[in-house]
Amino acid sequence: MAKFLVQQQPIKRVLLLYTGDFQQRAIDTKDWLGSELQIAEEAIHLEVVSRELSADPINPVIAVQEAKRALTLAKYHQTATDWLDLNGSSGTPVMKAAWSILQAIETRRRLRLWQVRNPQEIRPGQERVFAVDLNVFRQALDRQGIQQQLDSYDYQGAEISLKNSSIEAPLALALIRYGKYRLARNYHQAFDAINPYHTEIERLWFQEIAQLRQNNRHALFRDIYFQVVGLFTVGRYAEALILAMSLYENLLQYFVQEKVGLEVTTDARDRDQSLNLLQRHDQGRLWQYLRSYQRKNGDRLFLDTVTRELLLAVLQYDSQTMELAPHFQQIEAYYQQRNNVVHQLAGLAKVEDMQEEVLNALKQILSKVLPQEQLSLNPFKALNHLIAEHLSR
Repeated sequence: MAKFLVQQQPIKRVLLLYTGDFQQRAIDTKDWLGSELQIAEEAIHLEVVSRELSADPINPVIAVQEAKRALTLAKYHQTATDWLDLNGSSGTPVMKAAWSILQAIETRRRLRLWQVRNPQEIRPGQERVFAVDLNVFRQALDRQGIQQQLDSYDYQGAEISLKNSSIEAPLALALIRYGKYRLARNYHQAFDAINPYHTEIERLWFQEIAQLRQNNRHALFRDIYFQVVGLFTVGRYAEALILAMSLYENLLQYFVQEKVGLEVTTDARDRDQSLNLLQRHDQGRLWQYLRSYQRKNGDRLFLDTVTRELLLAVLQYDSQTMELAPHFQQIEAYYQQRNNVVHQLAGLAKVEDMQEEVLNALKQILSKVLPQEQLSLNPFKALNHLIAEHLSR
């Protein structure tokens, strides 16, 4: 193999691995490299490996460890443009396998694994020395790792993994970045990530991000809902609960504004205007209802500012939204847990029950806003499926 390589380009350095009982053969090989191939003596390094490699049976774990140690030694001499050529035809069968494993999983190094055919068994058209291409195996491992990150909605990790892999998939990378920014609700950068590929990426993704960039409330509700679904799915319960409560508050205001017809908010800056609208609505009958409204603990509502509980009472009053009130109340029951997480650094209990009840309630509420097909199709799952397709092309 060395004779073949030196004909291609100069060999800068040679690392010979040997077990202690083959020391003399290692020295003889070093002398041959110097005399036959004119490789300088100082460029040839002999490295003794564990004697356990000569044991019977051979331990494959030790073989991989010794091979990795050799790669670590070689990296101090390898530049970014150098190839590290591995002799896959020398050593014990397990050592040959170790080189194959490392060449297949090493994605940040320029490695080539070479085999030398027995001259008596070469068929017509075959090369005596040939490189073994394990990219298929390596890429399969890369795709498997990236898929696991996508399943966990870890687009940041998937982006890093793809960049460090042997896979060339610019569209997949663009879509991963799209997912990363969309999940972060940075919709303008999500658009920028896929815009260079507007003729190659399905129009759907541009349509969805256009609505989100325009702050379309229905599109935002759907996107946040499926973000909550994703967070619950991967066990990030505290984050899911916090985001679910944010969606709950926005839905509460939406139904009061759109269905009841009251442009009121919980924003302190709109306090006076909102209270005035509540007092005058339905010829003052709503205000009378709110003044007599009793909370679960028997207390009256605070009517000096607009709160979630006040808006929930408005929903219970209005015939168009009355049927939704129980779903809102089901979510409201978890609001104190959300407060404890945010303000008291508290943990969560009965997370499975919370997940099921919160998601079911949100879905029931959103079914009054969004078409059923939009609630049936998780955009992030669809995006992950599309990314996986582009990774495999």
